[in-house]
Amino acid sequence: MNMVLKDTTGISELYSFMEGATFLGFVIMLNYGELTHIIYFAVDDRQRSRGIGSEALRQIRVLKPEQTILVDIEREVPEADNNDQRRRRKAFYERNGYEEAKVYYSWNGESYEIMILGGKITSREYFRFWHSIDENSSIFEN
Repeated sequence: MNMVLKDTTGISELYSFMEGATFLGFVIMLNYGELTHIIYFAVDDRQRSRGIGSEALRQIRVLKPEQTILVDIEREVPEADNNDQRRRRKAFYERNGYEEAKVYYSWNGESYEIMILGGKITSREYFRFWHSIDENSSIFEN
């Protein structure tokens, strides 16, 4: 997260969700061109099942009305210990208007799929997005 906080390009953004002085959660997003990628999205465990996550996604859409918004999720794997969590996470995004982009990748031995809102993307475009982030921001520098 420190790399995001130090980024001066405007490519990365960090927002917290608050209710008065109570921390509810946060999101980290990367922006390049017409794409916004949610790379981390969390709601405090004690605040779940109150619609906070759905409201946060609505607010992200308000902030980024013209952007195509991406989020990656772990693919469902029946033998995975957390497969039920994976299924619930996908259903959450689907309830909030996200669709399967049919883009898949593996990272650190885990399989992921892209969910998308407000557009379409190919695998080539997805990987081009990451290349552009690497070339135009400082978030990967040590």
